[in-house]
Amino acid sequence: MEMNSLLQSARILIVDDDADLRHILVTQLGNEGIAHLCEAENAQQAFHNIDDFQPDILILDDQLPDGNGFDICERLRRRGFEKPIIMLTGQNGEREVITGLEKGANDFIAKPMRFGELLARIRTQLRQYKKSDDMRFTARDIDFVPASKTLCVSDNSKRAILTEKETLILKKLFRNWPESVSKEELLADVWGYQSDISTHTLETHIYRLRQKIARLSSSQLVETAQNGYRLNREN
Repeated sequence: MEMNSLLQSARILIVDDDADLRHILVTQLGNEGIAHLCEAENAQQAFHNIDDFQPDILILDDQLPDGNGFDICERLRRRGFEKPIIMLTGQNGEREVITGLEKGANDFIAKPMRFGELLARIRTQLRQYKKSDDMRFTARDIDFVPASKTLCVSDNSKRAILTEKETLILKKLFRNWPESVSKEELLADVWGYQSDISTHTLETHIYRLRQKIARLSSSQLVETAQNGYRLNREN
């Protein structure tokens, strides 16, 4: 019941230049009891509607007449838009997925899509965002604040911005410390066992997360364990 209430009260912005697809999605989402829906056919309208409509979640096509969806996603994150972004894509390769995640997307769904799958992903992203809070994790000289997706040294002199996936990975490692977390468990929790996501994608995210940590501190915060990864709070 709480999940239905969260979904039905959500403000959803659909950004796609296909008017027929927008109409179908608005109709289907409306049939689910979602009353607050908004459309945009290009990036210019999207930015205007984000400021005006204040969406809780954004469904964004990866190709628009006036811009690449990946770049638009990155611009939104730089502007401070923290709400979930689900990208619609005609390409489902690992390279495109990694690019989108690095630009700030939360999830992907390939066209042609099944509405039930899209609805499930919307629910998941709304639930995950609602769970975010202002808790602060500390390990040695580094503070981690999941809600703001930031790592910073204790005196706040240096700071790193994390992607959504990096944040979820690090939160999982902190919450499971001192135990390690298997790659399979991280894939399940962070990506939901999507069939197009491999362990290589996870390893790429871990590598980039370690790079960001290294720019802040010499602490080796994320270490490789026998079956996955473990938070190292003792070095």
